[in-house]
Amino acid sequence: MKRLIFAILLLGLMAGCSFPQATISPSDSQTQIALFAQATLTKAAVEAQAQQTATAAVAQPTHTETSAPTATAVPPTATAQPTIPPIILVTPIQPLTPIAPTTAPGQATRISFALGTTNASSEGQLAANTTKRFVFTADKNQLMDISLSSGSTAYIAITSPSGKKLVTFDQGWTWYRDYISEKGDWYIDIKAGAYDTSYSLYLAIPQRLTFASGTSSLTAKATIPAGRVHNFIAWANKGQTIKVSVEPGTNFKLSIWNVSGTVILSGMGDSSSYEGVLPEAGDYFINVTSGAASSTQITLNLSIK
Repeated sequence: MKRLIFAILLLGLMAGCSFPQATISPSDSQTQIALFAQATLTKAAVEAQAQQTATAAVAQPTHTETSAPTATAVPPTATAQPTIPPIILVTPIQPLTPIAPTTAPGQATRISFALGTTNASSEGQLAANTTKRFVFTADKNQLMDISLSSGSTAYIAITSPSGKKLVTFDQGWTWYRDYISEKGDWYIDIKAGAYDTSYSLYLAIPQRLTFASGTSSLTAKATIPAGRVHNFIAWANKGQTIKVSVEPGTNFKLSIWNVSGTVILSGMGDSSSYEGVLPEAGDYFINVTSGAASSTQITLNLSIK
């Protein structure tokens, strides 16, 4: 009997070992556990990365960045600008190149200022397509103001003492203003167009007014012929206040303008005094026009501060 029971048990054990195990699919709960574990790992990784970043930021040593070498800039290609008559030319617009005189120096008409004056005019007639030459003497750094009026077409050319041209006829200019770059004789040529013409050439070289060291005011005197103008010039900065008056006040009036062309006080009025804030830095013309019937000495009072 015992042998029978033992045999049955042995057969049962052998049968259990001979059947293959069933494949079990993950249950829902197992899937959730896996997802949670993965999420937990991901969060831990993110937090660890954040912690590493924060730690690196705190532990980051302070240092000075080394500047990269600066490349040498390539100069831009200059764009040609249209040629226009200058308001003020410290450097001539046209390149300075030698020019052959149109007439011999001995044939030029010399422009000379009367004693104590700062300007002169020359009038005359010019045949069609002909040229007339004038000459005047000036010192370096003075300012020359040249203008031409004519009944018909006529233009000016300007040549320096060394023979360099500043203005040519083909530019078609009838006026020019510039600081004088060379001491000596300067030439002004007038050329008529296709028709005979009358002309009037005007040249002014203003009297420079300079304040003594540590002062901001001065008094200047001049003798002005009847009906003429005396030209003063003075430097001032933007925002400074200018005060100017002329004595006697009767029959004399002022006009003030910057060499750039900005008018401060028009000569159309009858003002013999002015006070105001200057809008820009630069040289200012202060012109005194006489309405007197005879040559008169005037006194100009000037303050710039």
